[in-house]
Amino acid sequence: MNLLTLIDDALTELDLNEVISIQPQSCGSFHRLMEIYSQNMIMTDSMRDCLAIGLATHISVALEGDPLWIYLVGAPSSGKSTICELLASDEIHTRSLSKFTGLVSGSRQGSHLVPLLQGKCVIVKDGTLLLESSPQQLANVYGELRDVYDGNLAVEYRNGVSASFTNVMFGMVIGITERIYSLNMAALGERFLHCRLDTDRDIEVARNRAAFGNIFSSMSRSTSEGNEVGDSRSFPKQRAYTAGFLSHLHSKIREGDILRPEHTQADLDYIQALTDVVACSRAEAARSKEYGSSELLYDARPEAGTRVGKQLSKMAVCLCYVFGETRITPNIRRLIRKIAVDTSTGRQNKIINTVAQSKGMHKNGIAARSQIPLETITRKIDDLVSLGILTSDHEANRASHGRSISTYYCTDWIRDAFRKVYPRADTNRKNPRPKPRPKANSKPRPPAQKKRPIPKKKSHPPAR
Repeated sequence: MNLLTLIDDALTELDLNEVISIQPQSCGSFHRLMEIYSQNMIMTDSMRDCLAIGLATHISVALEGDPLWIYLVGAPSSGKSTICELLASDEIHTRSLSKFTGLVSGSRQGSHLVPLLQGKCVIVKDGTLLLESSPQQLANVYGELRDVYDGNLAVEYRNGVSASFTNVMFGMVIGITERIYSLNMAALGERFLHCRLDTDRDIEVARNRAAFGNIFSSMSRSTSEGNEVGDSRSFPKQRAYTAGFLSHLHSKIREGDILRPEHTQADLDYIQALTDVVACSRAEAARSKEYGSSELLYDARPEAGTRVGKQLSKMAVCLCYVFGETRITPNIRRLIRKIAVDTSTGRQNKIINTVAQSKGMHKNGIAARSQIPLETITRKIDDLVSLGILTSDHEANRASHGRSISTYYCTDWIRDAFRKVYPRADTNRKNPRPKPRPKANSKPRPPAQKKRPIPKKKSHPPAR
């Protein structure tokens, strides 16, 4: 046996996908992970919710059923990139992409992306670049995603390149701005749910103050100058514990019994109501776009809510793993409601909810209550009537002279779903009329003087 043979026998193949640069730290609970985060980060309730939903999406790929794909929606510099980087800490179960332009390559020299994503959670830190693609490129990318969502993908190009994949399964978390709300894929079958990262001025000021103070008080050398701790911008300690917690969750699914959380009929009814709200809020009526026309082409119907309901149900199971629960708790109900409400965000949702909370309204009333321009209301109502979400009654407000004013109502099952998802504290209580404020530079009125009582006249007996 020569030397080359001995060397070949001793060598082992190195899988670059298994090479990790983050050493996981042991972490067995979500509460412990949040304690680690709070040491160097300003944590808000919205960030905790988004992180919990992101962790649940990450481990969903280990469970059968439809994959979970989430848009993490937020304003620029709201913390989306930080959350995505933290979720990408478990490098064994994650595929992190700086940009996403498609799953397969039409080039003869190119390699397909699908095999690299199999069984992993795909993290795209900035998905807004995808929305800047040409309409044809955007249609191709989302066409591939719709096909691969069901597990199979087959494509053929005119240059002879072809690709076919079966039993494909991967999760997705895409950080993106509110511009995603301008893209409605409901007519073609939307596969993504939304999770919104909310922020306000007070949170921004507190976060900025901490960041500015850290520059002045904790400045250190860069990694190229020998800093072995790591770049503080990426929160190395938090990433190490996030990797440990995700590894703990994946091991729990792989080695333990599959969790089947306790639930009630009320939980199932609530998920059905969330499903109906999402389906109606993102339903789209087909209109002609030729020659500046916008006529309705046909009467469409909202999507069947089966896919959304299965996604929300699977999300609830994964959240049970994240929080260490064995039943559907109020907190888990709150989080799946957040996903449904964030996915339904838009003027159409606001119009439907306004009508659903009433006993019937006309266009002017809807515009005043929802604070949406009447021109937009008119167009949207035509769409909602065509979709079968609203019905109209022309006889309810018929005037003695002139045209009648149409009153609009929600279909019964839609009204019940919206009232269950958006409950009102007390619909019968009347708000007290506020006291008028005194005008500027006005003198206070003197206290009113009490009037003297008028003495009663004494009655005299009649003269005899």
